[in-house]
Amino acid sequence: MSMRMTQQIQIGLLVGLVLLGITLFGKGFYMQAKAHFAQYLIEQAWAKTLIDGQSHKPWSWADTYPVAKLSIEQAKRPNHFDGPAFNDSLYVLAGASGRNLAFGPALVLSSAPAGAQGNTVIAGHRDTHFAMLNGISVGRRLALQTAAGREIVYQVVATQVVHESQTEWMAPSEDNRLTLITCYPFDALQGGAELRFVVQAIPVEPESAAQSEGATVDRTLEPKVA
Repeated sequence: MSMRMTQQIQIGLLVGLVLLGITLFGKGFYMQAKAHFAQYLIEQAWAKTLIDGQSHKPWSWADTYPVAKLSIEQAKRPNHFDGPAFNDSLYVLAGASGRNLAFGPALVLSSAPAGAQGNTVIAGHRDTHFAMLNGISVGRRLALQTAAGREIVYQVVATQVVHESQTEWMAPSEDNRLTLITCYPFDALQGGAELRFVVQAIPVEPESAAQSEGATVDRTLEPKVA
């Protein structure tokens, strides 16, 4: 093989790699843009829900609607003694289907509704909305606003990486808890991950919540199967 032909092959491979990189970057940018723009439309629907208590679709052809607003406490800064500051909110959709997850985190419908007694399970994509879970640790606080306008503050009590077949973390529970699930690892370049990153949190004041609803708080963090 001549040197000229070798150079042509190398140039062809280089051009191919550049085009592939541009394609992947464009696809990633499109997914990010779609995810964030959808959250804006979902925010408008959520504002209507808070006013009239009814479910509102974010766009006319949607088969879902927002059921909660989720915020995660910002990382604490040194020598910063103010109360918890929460980052930009995420609006949670009803039904954790693949289509819904493209637009925002979504409530697993077999779990407890936001603010209700039991295990409320919310899933999200690791490379868009739930990328903020990367680095979250025990002690961080989460805020969940319900359709009634009530805001519940939770504190993270456990994080764990599990196999996708380990679904006990999604099981019903007798106590109030919030479970967030996303694929793992966060920096994976391809989909189809078999691992899940699970965050579990309980209300900051579980005794008060239980007394107001006449319930008994179970502080055990092991999942309970009904």
